[in-house]
Amino acid sequence: MKLLKRSGAFIKKHVCIVAFSVVYLALSFLLYKDFGATYDEKVEYDAGKYFSAYLSTPTTLENTDKLINNRSENIKYYHQLPLFSTYSRVYPALLNILNPSFYFEWFHLQNLILGLFLFIFSYAILYLIYGDGSRAVVGPILLFLTPVVTGHIPANPKDIPFATIFLFGIFLISYFLKNPKSKSVEILMLGVVFGIAQSTRVVGFSLFATYFLLSLFQTVSKKERVAETLLNSTIILMLSFFIWVLSVPFLGANFLANLIYIVTETAGFQTWNHEILYMGKFLSKEERPWHYLPVLLSIQIPLTILFSLASGVFLVIRKKLRYNISHPVFVITTIVLINFIIYFALRPVIYNGIRHFLYLAVSLVVLASFFLIDLYDSLKREHKFILWGAVSAYLLFTLIRMLRLHPYEYVYYNEFIGGLRGANKKFELDYWGAAYKESALRVLGVVKQNSIKDLKVYACDNQFAVVYYSQFQYELVGRSRDADIIICDTFKEQLREKTEDAAYQTTFPVVFEIKREGTPIHVVRARQRFSVLFD
Repeated sequence: MKLLKRSGAFIKKHVCIVAFSVVYLALSFLLYKDFGATYDEKVEYDAGKYFSAYLSTPTTLENTDKLINNRSENIKYYHQLPLFSTYSRVYPALLNILNPSFYFEWFHLQNLILGLFLFIFSYAILYLIYGDGSRAVVGPILLFLTPVVTGHIPANPKDIPFATIFLFGIFLISYFLKNPKSKSVEILMLGVVFGIAQSTRVVGFSLFATYFLLSLFQTVSKKERVAETLLNSTIILMLSFFIWVLSVPFLGANFLANLIYIVTETAGFQTWNHEILYMGKFLSKEERPWHYLPVLLSIQIPLTILFSLASGVFLVIRKKLRYNISHPVFVITTIVLINFIIYFALRPVIYNGIRHFLYLAVSLVVLASFFLIDLYDSLKREHKFILWGAVSAYLLFTLIRMLRLHPYEYVYYNEFIGGLRGANKKFELDYWGAAYKESALRVLGVVKQNSIKDLKVYACDNQFAVVYYSQFQYELVGRSRDADIIICDTFKEQLREKTEDAAYQTTFPVVFEIKREGTPIHVVRARQRFSVLFD
């Protein structure tokens, strides 16, 4: 009876996030089959499966030899192997345990369900300050209506889990700076969460850096014992390294040398050497300009977020808004500044829009939520109505755009660039390759309808997805010249025009296009004799 009363009181207190969660989960179960397998999914899930097997097998000479020389055919790259992987594969390993049949649709449902924590943590950060669910739910709503984030949740088992644990780290830093009571709990929780974040992405170390700087500043300003703060921070750091070693066997094999390698490899990413489409030009990773990330953030985040950030910064400069060191605004601002310093100093390899910096986009959305709420509270009554109406109208407009983009919400570009039309041929659109599912199914429909045998299909990228959705009714070939059908995203299509013989454009006319907002993001080409079948 007491449990029911407590549950009822909790739901009443947090009814807004409970309602949000119910709607989100309902949408997840309704839509999870819509999303296609993306580029790195199979690699990640295979690596997770191999990590599970590794944990149950002793690292003997015999097993290590098998690991290197007789690896499973499913393991395509050495960096999938636990002893060679430079980041944690714990998350995909957990997904494999829950999905032994390896159905991508189930993986997508799992990602969606676990993605709910991203919104819950954003709510928790805001509730920590306002103690009001109706205000705290602004964070999850703004985050959900940030298409470049939401669109990655179903089929991105790397960047979204990291963004989630990163946001949880921000919450814990804010909470313990505000409530420095139980130091043992603080050390344990921060050490574990920081370790998980660092093992997932090296830049997760910025959480510890932020905590250390702010806690030290807080100690000095209150004239408390600095030595105790330094000791506690050292213990947290050592604990985080311990969790990191447990999650990444490669690091544990030779800690100091491999730690240096992981840091340098993350910045340079020597194994990746492809073209980046930026402002209409194809650039190598060395040619990518310093303003790549700021520009992409400014055109892939909704204008509501940018407006709130600009307004908040202006009011802080004018001293209309004030935040103390333990306030999440101060914490997030410090983290954002540290990450931009790292970006400008190390110039790490970055591609696929802002995919590698989704955690930073999430942090900016939460920061914008604080600014928007505080801006609303600072206005007079008549101005509050204007702000509420303008923001609501734009959010509704963004929701409509998301419905039209579905299931490719992550290809969103805001009104600064003119949406997809303005970004077309200037920036990558379907950089994550989710649309290969729809094209593969379109070809499959033609094959079944016309009882075609031995059709040969060439996929510019994401070949596994095409095979997965082909139901083995047509053959995938490795060269476009051998194909009857060519399936290509518009990025690779544009690249082929510049790097290969463009004669295929006349011999393989476009027979099918996937469009969003009137802009092609994927094309299917066919030889002349097959083109009539797509009418």
